[in-house]
Amino acid sequence: MAVNSNVTELDFDQIKNGLKTYLSSQSKYNDYDFEGSGMSVLLDILAYNTHYNAMIAHLALNEAFLDSAQIRGNVVSHAKLLGYTPRSTSAASATINIVVNNPIGTPIPITLTLNRGTKLTSIIDGKEFGFIVIESRLAVYNSSTNTFTFENVIIKQGTFKSLNYRFDKYNLNQKFVIPDEYIDTTTLRVRIRENDNSTSYTMYTLFGSLVDIGSASKVYFLQENSNGKYEIYFGDGVIGYTPQTDNIVELEYVYTSEDIANGARTFAFSGDIEGNSDITINTASTSTGGAERENIESIRFNSPLTYITQNRAVTADDYRAIILREYADIEAISVWGGEDSNPPDYGKVYVSIKPKTGDVLDDTQKSYIIQNILSGKNVVSITPVIVDPEYTYIKLETFFKYNPNLTDLTKAELESSVRNIISTYNNNYLKWTLARDFFWHRQNSQRTAWQRLWQTQDFSPLFHPAALDSHILSV
Repeated sequence: MAVNSNVTELDFDQIKNGLKTYLSSQSKYNDYDFEGSGMSVLLDILAYNTHYNAMIAHLALNEAFLDSAQIRGNVVSHAKLLGYTPRSTSAASATINIVVNNPIGTPIPITLTLNRGTKLTSIIDGKEFGFIVIESRLAVYNSSTNTFTFENVIIKQGTFKSLNYRFDKYNLNQKFVIPDEYIDTTTLRVRIRENDNSTSYTMYTLFGSLVDIGSASKVYFLQENSNGKYEIYFGDGVIGYTPQTDNIVELEYVYTSEDIANGARTFAFSGDIEGNSDITINTASTSTGGAERENIESIRFNSPLTYITQNRAVTADDYRAIILREYADIEAISVWGGEDSNPPDYGKVYVSIKPKTGDVLDDTQKSYIIQNILSGKNVVSITPVIVDPEYTYIKLETFFKYNPNLTDLTKAELESSVRNIISTYNNNYLKWTLARDFFWHRQNSQRTAWQRLWQTQDFSPLFHPAALDSHILSV
């Protein structure tokens, strides 16, 4: 009786062996030497062809699902079906106070304007980076100090770039691609003017939800295309307004250097403010928040969570998903309800964030998350509170032995190698595994046991069950 060949194999050798077994079971081939050179070559060809086709079918099927897709364009496409737009590159941001001393003018003007796009510079590790003012600001003259003061000015690392496109109403699938990869989409400004000669603009805002959106709403839509570039498009006349043919679409955005400019502390003006060059800059917060664009695994993890939240913050997981989607400078985040605190603090939700740069968020970053990201999404009766994480540092005394006959590394090189291995172990395993284990205890039935330990023993507040989400361990 003939033996059926196994059609589920993907390994080349298994496919070839399956072909041998199948052919040898046939009466007309049972005396063939399948290891002979001629027959072996034919079997190799058949096995390679089957192997390639099987692998192509296997990989193609994998790309059809969010959980198994490996090509970024396919992951992004699946995430789009969940209403998720991957986070772009984030520009490093700092907050400064600008004082214009001894202003010029006769008489001295009552107000002074700091224009959007005003350039500054900062030097980090011997390399100069450009920063720009994101929004125009107005200052009033202080006659007692003879100064103009611009307080809490937000600047971002990078340069402004501008693109102009001509709109064609009859192109039903018209999209406007931003060719640069390292852009910060949070700085994107979309304006439309009637024609080439027009000087007046209509500002469009990013589409957020269908609430109060109609045929006349001036909104634009943002997505990442299959090539990894961001592109915008406009409404169809039912959901969002459709611009007219020959309207000029202007896109302006910040082109940035990702996270390289994090940590800038001192800034200098590249030019002046309305002719005034006697300027003092005080740094309110160093530059932070610069980050690479969202990677595939992050998209794969965050998009289903964001879909579940439906752009509203009700549960702790909703807060976590929304913040992760819209704020890049996060190495770890934990969220818990006030009812889990000891004593309970009803009506609040606590968020603890370990930023990628530094140990805690500054007041400006906390305010941005609460006012710009969570505002309008959280339940009105719930107040979000961002608290600083508490740290436990492990001090290690490390001893190692080595055989000088088996290595040509010096003592200093060996010490550096051991130190790097310990640091890598800490970053990739130690702090996350222990934090995960503590979180698991808090979330499951053993939580009661932790509470009993808290009541009977002198534990640090770091180990309180309600604070375990913010537990971060570092070497």
